[in-house]
Amino acid sequence: MSIIACDTYYEDTPTLDEVKNEISGIVGLREIKDQLAAIVEKIIAAEKDAANGFRVVPPKPFHMVFLGNNGTGKSTVARILGKLFYLAGVLSSYTVTEMQGNRKIKDAEGGVLLVNIDDEEPVNSKTIEEIIDVMDKRESSVILAGSYKGLNQYIKFNHELYGRFSARLQFDDLNCEDLAIILQNKASHKGDHDLLCGFDLDASFGTVDIARMIAHYTPANLRSMMNAHVLDQMLIEAKKVASDRPGEKTISLSDLRLGIQNGAQIYTKLLNL
Repeated sequence: MSIIACDTYYEDTPTLDEVKNEISGIVGLREIKDQLAAIVEKIIAAEKDAANGFRVVPPKPFHMVFLGNNGTGKSTVARILGKLFYLAGVLSSYTVTEMQGNRKIKDAEGGVLLVNIDDEEPVNSKTIEEIIDVMDKRESSVILAGSYKGLNQYIKFNHELYGRFSARLQFDDLNCEDLAIILQNKASHKGDHDLLCGFDLDASFGTVDIARMIAHYTPANLRSMMNAHVLDQMLIEAKKVASDRPGEKTISLSDLRLGIQNGAQIYTKLLNL
């Protein structure tokens, strides 16, 4: 595996309250949310100790493995961890540099380096050496993220990697109710990444209705392979159906049903499922 793209996420300086709200907004991932909440409590305790005059020594950066399929929230959790590590004094930066594909690893600048592993990409020894170099500088936290197959091949290729990771988080596949909630969240989002561009979901149907349609019209293997990544296309397809009615700005239950069905068919063909 080597690296093709490098995206660095710069956000406003985080506050603990903002990060707590982000954690509460995560859909699914109950155990991981509990682990993130535990880190928040440790930060609060350290702040109280510092306020009472006790000397607080932040831990050194450590490295993690995120095990899970596409669309299960690994990038979201990495960005939250980056902020928590920064607030805890573990890292000097709260930025997350997310990499995958064929591009040389760059300095993560004291933040989090998230390396997404593609199961189909051959393991590249030079890439692994660069990752180890970043880890050994002890200025950044490195997260390897991918499926069991990809991570297993990657770590087996160089046994020096294995002992450098302090924690492993398991990202389970999202169920249909989780996917329905995320779809509703995406549909309600208004901003730079507004998928519906002025359209709104009809308020007469809810999470249970959407979850049933997702369960009925999407193959289980597609949901497992793509998880939340399949939802954008479904909303785009639903908007196309609604757009056929002049002046219409509401996506009906039947529009969304066709959108879910058409979006699932697109990915099923694309992935040869």
